[in-house]
Amino acid sequence: MTDAFDGGDGTGLDAPGAPATLTAYELWDRTQRAGRQVGEAYERMVGARSERARVAVAADFLRQVRHLLTLRLVAVTGERRRAFPQRVPPAGSDGVAALWAEVFWAARVESPNDASGVLEATDAAIRGLLALEPSDLANLDTVQAWWERLALVEENFDGLAMQAQVAVEGLQAAYEYEQQTRQDMY
Repeated sequence: MTDAFDGGDGTGLDAPGAPATLTAYELWDRTQRAGRQVGEAYERMVGARSERARVAVAADFLRQVRHLLTLRLVAVTGERRRAFPQRVPPAGSDGVAALWAEVFWAARVESPNDASGVLEATDAAIRGLLALEPSDLANLDTVQAWWERLALVEENFDGLAMQAQVAVEGLQAAYEYEQQTRQDMY
């Protein structure tokens, strides 16, 4: 997996308003928009009448997928940084590879005995998505298979984000209980 999408490549990741500088709402809004754009690009590929036409629209689809992955990972990484003690170095950039490495290894540290294979499957799917070339998406069955892998990646991001949200809510409840206990003592 390369860091080709860490910025400086025309995706706007290095511009003012880059994903890491957005508010939670702005990040959510951009992620929703990016998700719709990925869906629209997918529909154009599926609706293409020939392999040649599919390859022609595949470049836009791949660009949109990489942008969506970046936005989702910025959000997941931020949530996990708030929720869990920093046990791995933070990502050095806002690129998919760097952010995913942070999330992957932090999740591994949190659950070292997890043998589910979910993280590894997500890792393989992300690596595969980043390595795809437009010509790889000429066949409709291949397009649909990668779409399903992207859906699984999204599902796993949701799970990682939910895990972080539950941890933050637990920390917040413990803090509030401690504050209330102190007030009751005085």
